[in-house]
Amino acid sequence: MKKTFEIFKKSLSDVSLYREAREAPLKVGIRYYIKAIFLLSLFATVAFGVFSVPQGVRFMKEEASLLVQERYPTDLVVTFKNGEASTNSASPSFIPGEKKTLKTLFNDDSIENILVIDTGSEYDGSVFDNYHTFALLTKHDLVMRGVEERVTIQPLRGIPEMTITSASLINFIEKLNNSLALFVVLSLVIVFALLFVGYLVYLVPLALFALIPYFLAWIKNIPLTYRGAYKMSVYAVVPGLALKTLFSIGGVFLVPAYFSLLIFMLVVFLVMKRMEQ
Repeated sequence: MKKTFEIFKKSLSDVSLYREAREAPLKVGIRYYIKAIFLLSLFATVAFGVFSVPQGVRFMKEEASLLVQERYPTDLVVTFKNGEASTNSASPSFIPGEKKTLKTLFNDDSIENILVIDTGSEYDGSVFDNYHTFALLTKHDLVMRGVEERVTIQPLRGIPEMTITSASLINFIEKLNNSLALFVVLSLVIVFALLFVGYLVYLVPLALFALIPYFLAWIKNIPLTYRGAYKMSVYAVVPGLALKTLFSIGGVFLVPAYFSLLIFMLVVFLVMKRMEQ
């Protein structure tokens, strides 16, 4: 671990590290990258456990059942079958949220509902905005609002056949509370796995990012092959990933999607400038 931190510090602008990286076997850089993203994933998972799990446990034990009783329509029946959702109501159903809580979670005064169920319609961006909701259930999709005004569309195909009522939700919450410790552990394992895989697949677009040091070296007449540029990029991308992770943990949600790329470019420019000297 100590060696990984030392390499990380050098990756910020140490020219000697990048000179060695471009000549060393690719597996050396990949080995460092895997260790670095393992630590990042572990750090982010621990932070999630410290900051979010206690609130989630308190919510499940003290508020979840009451929330269903107060806000979920008692006569509403939602059925999932063959990748489609349907209800026993011809008009959309609204499940409102606490205004203050929604404002805290999403930093958006316009969101009024936790979920709107409109299985008579297909997803439409304007309709989604008009419903002022965090999530929208349509006939074929579950649509959720993310940070930076992103929208995630999850198709319903693959969801097993089931029927959801107010009573079934309360029963599910009670069963979940009985095995909450196991659920928390599994959730943390899943969070870690998702983070690690998310960082790991960064090696794919890194093949495109590597063109930046490659062409920059060509402009500055610095000897560098594309393979060498990729090996350098494996080190140069880690500071951006680390900083974005730190900002996310700190609650800075307005970090642009290309933030890691910007930091990567900054590191590359600093390294190339020093290589030129």
